[in-house]
Amino acid sequence: MFDAMASEMTLVHNAIGRGLNSIYLQAPHITPADEKAFLSYISGWHLVVRVHHKNEETDFFPAVEELAGEKGIMEGNVAQHHAFEGGLEKLKAYVDAVVAGKEKYNGERVVALVDEFGEVLMQHLEDEIETLLGLRKYGAEKMGGLMAKMAEEAEKGMKEMGFGGMVWIWAHIDANYEGGRWSHWPPAPAPVKFLIVNLFWRFHASMAKFGAVDRNNRLRPLYALSKGEEQTEK
Repeated sequence: MFDAMASEMTLVHNAIGRGLNSIYLQAPHITPADEKAFLSYISGWHLVVRVHHKNEETDFFPAVEELAGEKGIMEGNVAQHHAFEGGLEKLKAYVDAVVAGKEKYNGERVVALVDEFGEVLMQHLEDEIETLLGLRKYGAEKMGGLMAKMAEEAEKGMKEMGFGGMVWIWAHIDANYEGGRWSHWPPAPAPVKFLIVNLFWRFHASMAKFGAVDRNNRLRPLYALSKGEEQTEK
């Protein structure tokens, strides 16, 4: 169960990491025509990260400590959240300022803002997996309710993110990761997945085009980099 739990968390973290990489790599190549959509893409990434970490702190981490019977064992992970929180909000503030017309879009500025917190965030995403695997020492019998709590938190998070957030996550799930063994993930009902692929994706296509995968969860060249190459060839 501990391997399964860590694996599911890794899939969430992979999506967050792919999103951050996509922002970082594409930001300098965004054309004026795509600025609004790309800013929406960054906001989508920020929403996913913020909701995920908030729910960890309010629901999942306390459940871990309660089941383990040991307070404070997740404090290191919470401290890591706070370490990159300021940089995360600074990026969002800049995006909001550009959307409001108070600042001009500058791709190099986006890159510089990500540089302020990116490494700390990515290290946290790695470290948290080790923390979850380390819960093995408390035993499956004692921690048995944790998988259900994790599923509950995920469902709550998806509702908070809304359709746009679901599409954003979908745009970063690689169906072929580890030979396709996670192609069934996320464990959403088939009708929900159908709506994401065939309806919601279309409504959010201008944002989703910056994602790492297509609507069938196949990795693809990043949009802004491909457009840049096309323009260079012309």
